[in-house]
This record gives sequence, C-alpha cells and structure tokens, in this order.
Amino acid sequence: MKRNHLRKKSLAVGIILLFVTTSILPATAKPILVTENTLPIPENVFGLNSNIIISWDANETEEPIIPRGEIRTVWLDVAFWVTWGILGRFINYIYRGTTIRLELSIIDKPEWCVAILSQGTLQCIIPPPKENSYEIVHTQLAVAVADDAPAFELCPITIQTNVEPLRGPFGFITVMQGTTQVINVTFTVAYKPLLQFTLPEGNTIEAPPLTQVELPIGFKNLGNGRTIVVNELVNYPDDWIVTLPSQVTLEVQEYKEIILTIIAPANFSGEKTITMSFTPHSAENYSLIGATTYETILAYYNPP
Repeated sequence: MKRNHLRKKSLAVGIILLFVTTSILPATAKPILVTENTLPIPENVFGLNSNIIISWDANETEEPIIPRGEIRTVWLDVAFWVTWGILGRFINYIYRGTTIRLELSIIDKPEWCVAILSQGTLQCIIPPPKENSYEIVHTQLAVAVADDAPAFELCPITIQTNVEPLRGPFGFITVMQGTTQVINVTFTVAYKPLLQFTLPEGNTIEAPPLTQVELPIGFKNLGNGRTIVVNELVNYPDDWIVTLPSQVTLEVQEYKEIILTIIAPANFSGEKTITMSFTPHSAENYSLIGATTYETILAYYNPP
C-alpha cells in the first residue's frame, strides 16, 4: 500500500518536472485561422490553446425569409484547431486524436423567429501536431419567421460554441485551455403583402340615370409592411362616369375605405358591371409587388 502511494507521488512529481525542465523548447506553430474569442481566456503558456471558428455559405442567408414561408436551412462548418504554448507541440503529440466536445447553443433571437440547431453537441479530435492541421465538423441551422415579423427587419441568430478545458493526469494540470466563440447568423425578413377587401354595402348598387351614387370599398393591411394599394378601373360601360382613387397607403393592420363614384347615362335601365383591380406594393420598395385582386360590382336601375 505504502509502495503504491510512493509510486503515484513520484509519477506526479515527474510530470511537473517535465513541464518545467522542457520549457525552453521553441514553439514554431502558427494558427491556421484568425479569430477573436468573445470571452477572453488566459493563454495556456505551457500547453495547448483551443480555437474555433464558424463559417457558412453567404448565399444561404442572402435571400430574405418569407414570413410563414418555407423553413430556411443553413449548413454551419465548425473548424477546430489548437495553437501551442512552450510545450504545445510535445503535448499535441501526446494528445493527438483525443475526442473534444463542442457544445453549440442559440442564446438569442427575435421573438417572432424560431431557430433550431440540428445538433447541439459535436465531436472532433485534437489534430496532429502539424502546421495548418485542423478538424471541421458540421451542423445545420433551421430558421422560420412568423407572420408578424416586420418587413426588412434584420433577424440575427446568436450562436455560442463552448470548448471545455482538457485536463491531464489527476485532473490538476490543464493541457488544453477551453474557449468560447459567439457569432451571429443574420437574415432579413421579406416583405409579405396581404390585403383583406370588404364591401360594407355589398357588391350591388342602384344607379338612377344622371345621379351620382357612391359605393365604399374597405381595405385592411394584414401584411408585414407599410403598403401602397394601386387601384384601377379595369372595365366599365361606355358613356358612364366612373371614378376611383388611384391609390391608398396603409400601415400594418390599418383599415381604410375609399369611395367608388358612379354616374349612369340618361337612358340607363337594366344592369351593368364594373370591374376594378387592386395591387399591393411595398411602400419602402415599390418594386416589391403582391398579387392583384379583382372585384366586380353590379349597377342596376329598374324604372317604375
């Protein structure tokens, strides 16, 4: 029993002496990538320092996300490598191939956004002690935004990645310093036009000859951005005077009414139809256009 205790004590002393007596060895390795850790950590002078950086294809985040549309997925490439302190190359040789856990988590996002990582825990190994040697592992980020996500708003997804320190024999020597990296994967929200039309007095109106009559038309902006509705008269009878405001601007969730004005000719009797069209445009970017809606009303007059 006493002999085993002395053997363990001698082994611990030997490891400490190894760190001290070989501290004059040169360190020639350079990091393969340049990254600034978000949470500063003390450098492991005698051992290894862990490094991580996350990258992705910019094309996967460039196109705006449509509210309540398809789920956007982005592949994240997580690179891991080590840099060396004074004894780094020697320790790297001993611990090459050791499994390292990378813990990824979403720590912040807008309330109107849903974001999920396909894998929150990734495993890689300590690469061999060579220049430009690193490991790359992958996970996938899935993002969707709700109907009330504001148009053109930035949608940053904040992802934190942690690497725990690696400890040596008996757990009292840190052979590799841990690190934390925080990055933002940022999208923009697409403009989604959505209008609700109402005819408060119905879609028929009595139009006595040479008498001006009016029919209200209601709009409500159910989309996610300020909207200009362009109104056009598509078809109406010859010799009739029909007018309609050319456009109306609506804030999100705002309701407004416009008036369709009709004057039938002197000899009118029977029934005629009037067709109108309504096209939503983004007030911030007029080139963004929604689907055109057509409405038809019936004007009639039955003389006594």
